[in-house]
Amino acid sequence: MKVNNKNFKLVFSALMVALSVVLSLFKIELPYGGSITVFSMAPLVLVAQMYGAGWGFLTCTVFGFIKMILGFNNFSYVSGIEAYIIVFLFDYVLAYAVVGLSGVTRKIKNTGFASALGAFIGCALRYACHIVSGLTVWRTYAESWEAPSFVSSQLLQPDLLPYTYSVVYNGMYMIPDTIMTMIGGAVFCTIFFEVFKIDVNETSSKKLKAVAEENIADSDSTESIEEKAAEEPKVEE
Repeated sequence: MKVNNKNFKLVFSALMVALSVVLSLFKIELPYGGSITVFSMAPLVLVAQMYGAGWGFLTCTVFGFIKMILGFNNFSYVSGIEAYIIVFLFDYVLAYAVVGLSGVTRKIKNTGFASALGAFIGCALRYACHIVSGLTVWRTYAESWEAPSFVSSQLLQPDLLPYTYSVVYNGMYMIPDTIMTMIGGAVFCTIFFEVFKIDVNETSSKKLKAVAEENIADSDSTESIEEKAAEEPKVEE
């Protein structure tokens, strides 16, 4: 299967973005805020594992823009250019773009492990983005936040409250979502790669083979020229 064909690459990535958008609409609302989606990041992990972190980052950026449009009403809760930029980047575009960096593990031979580890890396970076947003823009909501019972009262002191709020609030949905993405990514990639006989190392191997053959050809050509030069009779002056 020629997965590196440009047309296939674009169409496949677009389909995976569309699938992720649809899956993100199925949410499990949490009592303390936030929601867990049903494997919504897994198709994006599949794209990143197939085509690498660079293409994955670009694909997930597109997904982030779509999520921003769908959640545009969240901008009404903040005010000021700086706040809009932070929400734009750290809650949407950049927050989802970094999920595409899950492709950094694609060269690991065990597809399931590579996908799960990549998903963990991508989701951890997304979690970090949301924490930044929580500490800068959404910290004003910390005072009215109803902290879960497991949070120590010492962590709810005024000087620590914004940090506790951002880490715990975002962690309540990001940790389960990360686990779901790791499982979904491992399953999606393993099945897809097995069914369609995809080897992400195949392209690199072919390139290395082509370079080696080219070097051999150049070497043979050089040797042939030298041999001909040696065979030509010397002209005495």
